[in-house]
Amino acid sequence: MAENVTTHRAAPQLRVLVVDDNVDGAEALCALLAAMGCATAIAFDGAQGLTTAAGFDPHVALIDLEMPDMNGCDMARHFRAGQVRSSARLVCLTGRGQPEDSRLCIEAGFDDFFTKPMLPETLAELVSVANAALGRR
Repeated sequence: MAENVTTHRAAPQLRVLVVDDNVDGAEALCALLAAMGCATAIAFDGAQGLTTAAGFDPHVALIDLEMPDMNGCDMARHFRAGQVRSSARLVCLTGRGQPEDSRLCIEAGFDDFFTKPMLPETLAELVSVANAALGRR
């Protein structure tokens, strides 16, 4: 007698890369993302962020705009030029909030622009939208 077996594929876990030279802020953001069920990776400068992205293949990358070695716009350009094999949603998270900053970031290849501190409900919405997009893949 054959048994009926039902298999369920687990939904893929959302992978989020956080790149910020503020170590405490980056670690706190990763902890919050982990509490939301995300897999996280962290880098504290742009070059390390690109290397980490290449191995982690994030679905979302939260990138600080102002970092000492490579700014966020340069990182976005590297992503979009194919120097990192990733189709990650690029999100600029910065302390600068002028309209010109937003325009420059979007032109560099960011998908979204948010100022710090990002409210937990805003982050939750971003994770929700990214999870929904991941489920449609």
